[in-house]
Amino acid sequence: MKILDKYIAKQLLLYIFTVLSFLVIVVTLLDFIDEIKKIGYGYSILLAFLHVLLNTPQNIYEVLPIATLMGSLIGLSKLSSTNELNAAKSSGVSFSQIIIITIKTGMFIVILTFLIGEFLAPKGQQLANEIKNLSQSTRLSMKNTDGIWIKSHDSFIHIAKVYPDKIVQEISLYRFNEKQQLMESLYAEEGIYKDGKWIIKNITSTSFKNEIIEISNEESAIFDEFIDLDLFDIMVVKPEQMTIMQLKKYTQYLNDNSMESKNYELAYWSKFTIPLSCLIMFLLTTPFVHSNIRSASFGQRIFIGMLVGITLFLFNQTISKLSIILDIPPVVGSFLPIFILLGLSFYIIYRFYGLNTLLKLFSK
Repeated sequence: MKILDKYIAKQLLLYIFTVLSFLVIVVTLLDFIDEIKKIGYGYSILLAFLHVLLNTPQNIYEVLPIATLMGSLIGLSKLSSTNELNAAKSSGVSFSQIIIITIKTGMFIVILTFLIGEFLAPKGQQLANEIKNLSQSTRLSMKNTDGIWIKSHDSFIHIAKVYPDKIVQEISLYRFNEKQQLMESLYAEEGIYKDGKWIIKNITSTSFKNEIIEISNEESAIFDEFIDLDLFDIMVVKPEQMTIMQLKKYTQYLNDNSMESKNYELAYWSKFTIPLSCLIMFLLTTPFVHSNIRSASFGQRIFIGMLVGITLFLFNQTISKLSIILDIPPVVGSFLPIFILLGLSFYIIYRFYGLNTLLKLFSK
């Protein structure tokens, strides 16, 4: 049985990664064409290529569910059309056992998808943005540092964390005179841009004027100018660039301050639902190993796989976006497509193979 498990898993993974490679190449080429349009002002074609290359893990993460559906569909259809599955069934392997084998393979894809989405994709996107930022602005630097350095007139500002809605945290400011002598340093826990002004909270400032060091503390202060807003859009960390812990922490911060957090909650839960959707895709391919449709050509199966994959991708995206528009809790909007697809999978198994097969699947 272990030999059969490995053989089926090998065939499925072969086709899944083949389809994944094709989809990633197509998406990457489209991204590269889009980046070529932005070349200029220090942003060369080499930097554009590096930007696209670093975004590749995110592209893999986004298309893995579709690649899983199409690859497993083609793989199982291939095994069915060559009568290899029939030979397995003749030797005593039940259809529910075949499903268990595919689910075990699906668990590997789930873990792989989670690791890419949690570690490789966010870091790759952050590095890609750093490349673009460094090329587009001489005032902004993120090289070799945990955060962002900004030059503003006679001051240098370091920001550890930058979030949307014009929120920055862990701010250090160093102000120099015309002789490049340090005159003042300032540390603040948080800054929020609101009503045309920067509200800086929990400030500790140190003055070095007249060779006398003076330290003062303020709960908050208002600055008309602090960070150039033109730089803010390229500094900001987007939801898809955050890890699970970062999303959870920032969502909690937004909720504690009565701010809109649904986009980030949706991104948080999608970290779990996207890998799980890969597992559901294996169940959705079950009709294509049914004897009544074995006569379908290989090309027809590929076409059906592409059609179903695109439909499910659009369905998932639509439900997620509608959850925000219709004020549905983000956790419901994230998991609702999963439960719908899971229900559809069970219905397909029941329709083609009967209730007994479905019950055997649960019993195992």
